[in-house]
Amino acid sequence: MKWSIPKVNLSIQLIAIFAFTLLCGHLLPVVLKSTFLALSQSIMGLLVFILPFIIFSCLFYSLVANQSQALKFVVVLLLLVCLSNFISLVAVYGMSIALLSNIPLNTMQSVDVQTVLPPLWSLKLPGWIPVEWSLVLGLVAGLFFSFIPSKWPLKIGAAGNRLVTLLLQKLFVPLLPVVAFGFVLKMEHEGILSKVLISYAPIIGIVFLCNLSYLIVMFWVAAKFRWSVFVGYLKNIVSPSISAFTSMSSLATMPLTLEATKKNTNNPLLSQAVIPATVNIHMIGDSMTMPVVIMAIMLTFGMPLPSFAQYLVFVQYYMLAKFAVPGVPCGSIFVIVPILEQCFGFNSEMAAFLTAIFILFDPILTTGNVLGNNALAIIFTRIMEWRPFRKESAIEKPASL
Repeated sequence: MKWSIPKVNLSIQLIAIFAFTLLCGHLLPVVLKSTFLALSQSIMGLLVFILPFIIFSCLFYSLVANQSQALKFVVVLLLLVCLSNFISLVAVYGMSIALLSNIPLNTMQSVDVQTVLPPLWSLKLPGWIPVEWSLVLGLVAGLFFSFIPSKWPLKIGAAGNRLVTLLLQKLFVPLLPVVAFGFVLKMEHEGILSKVLISYAPIIGIVFLCNLSYLIVMFWVAAKFRWSVFVGYLKNIVSPSISAFTSMSSLATMPLTLEATKKNTNNPLLSQAVIPATVNIHMIGDSMTMPVVIMAIMLTFGMPLPSFAQYLVFVQYYMLAKFAVPGVPCGSIFVIVPILEQCFGFNSEMAAFLTAIFILFDPILTTGNVLGNNALAIIFTRIMEWRPFRKESAIEKPASL
């Protein structure tokens, strides 16, 4: 009789890692924490290094494989991303005004990180091509070769797509628990987890409520207001939700996001193109979190909340900035500070305060980003398979886990 070690579901692994860190993380030696953090950052660095290839390959293959719909793919996707970003940013304004008015934010205190956990080593890979360039090259090359009556672009695209699938499924998915463990240990060591629960519970509750409410609406619309389909979507996004919350990175979660999106759309081809293309430009979690935190800081420093006209100016700048935000933990901070200085009069102290506390909300907003991209992919696929273009839809029911 042969014995084999049973495979543990990835969701259970991630939950166990999070629970273990909360309960026993303080007992681990610092050198071990630094080792796992270094492993996590090295894996993430490798993923960032190959991300341009992933984006280019997925977009190129999808466009050349759907020659008759290539131009429609680009136009519909960009319009849908911009519309979704705008609606989410406008929706959170009203929610923030209503919820923040009942919380005494003037008593909030700055969170000081007591001990920074350094990685044991640092893997620095050269940036061979900017991510936005790979996106443009993939779109241009895919559109160009989609109008050429030849089989070799499709063969090259299929080969690149198989390599991407192999890298994600065989390399990054098995290493995902390591990535999550390293980043969760860092949060525990620096005292962020306990401070989240104690000092910023009201704000975290508002951020969570805004993200949850908007995502429920997105998936409800994507399900065409049918309960059974809606529940099926939710079942399929459990694993990427947990992964996004623990790793705080849309890139690290992308393999699971792709799998969940394939099940929810029943269209692997479009899923493999939409998710990599929108991972850095469609960030619902950022849209539903950043305005709440910004307005909370304004109240903390005695500033009035912005008028809707002022906020619309900020929305325009922020929507453009999203196309330059890296999909890494706290990536929005790098591009948002100059916008805040221009639109809301943020000073250096307020910007430093935002930088210090924003990481507290990164698990929630990353989860929102991942799930928002999943919902957008479903809506996008429905548009691409709309009856005027196709007779039948392939996503009436999500595939089960």
